[in-house]
Amino acid sequence: MEYDSSMASDLFSMALLKSGAETLPQPKWPPGFLALAIDPLFAPALMTVGSLEYQHGFVKEAMELFLTLTKLPENEEDLEEIIDKAGNFLLDHEDFKNTLELYLSGERAYPTQALHYIGSGYCFYKLGNIEEAIRKERRAVELQPDNHLYLNDLGYCLLEAGLLQEAERVLKRSISLAPPEYQFARNNLELLYERQKKP
Repeated sequence: MEYDSSMASDLFSMALLKSGAETLPQPKWPPGFLALAIDPLFAPALMTVGSLEYQHGFVKEAMELFLTLTKLPENEEDLEEIIDKAGNFLLDHEDFKNTLELYLSGERAYPTQALHYIGSGYCFYKLGNIEEAIRKERRAVELQPDNHLYLNDLGYCLLEAGLLQEAERVLKRSISLAPPEYQFARNNLELLYERQKKP
């Protein structure tokens, strides 16, 4: 299947140049649109076209495309990462409500994939619901108990909720599992110790 229509256009243009054409046709389709027209359930195209729709102000249409990702078969290639890219795209626009909708839809569709719980937990945290954030991140850690990234996220939420003893235990576990260059859990543990010193 052809996904990158811009690359195809470039190849076609090069062929025209070699055949002696003096002018080249202007591309009519932004990247991804042609692939989506060929296969309306092609995950990378749903992500690409959804992002373009969103950037042009068509938020409802973009969300329909993003949410279609969560209706695809779980064994679709790179699906979890593509959904997360869509989530990160929305987070870059600080659209926490729509990001939350996407990750909650991912949870319902694929309840054993921890990444969606981490995403929804982060959104709940940004929206001021720390209790629900902790609940979601606990679920992610249940699914992947040795993931130092998820442990750090949970530890930070526990810290923000004032549950310092549990936060310390979780952050220390994150540090024990993390590669030496990963400093976030160490930094959060230092922040925890600073807070413990305050009356």
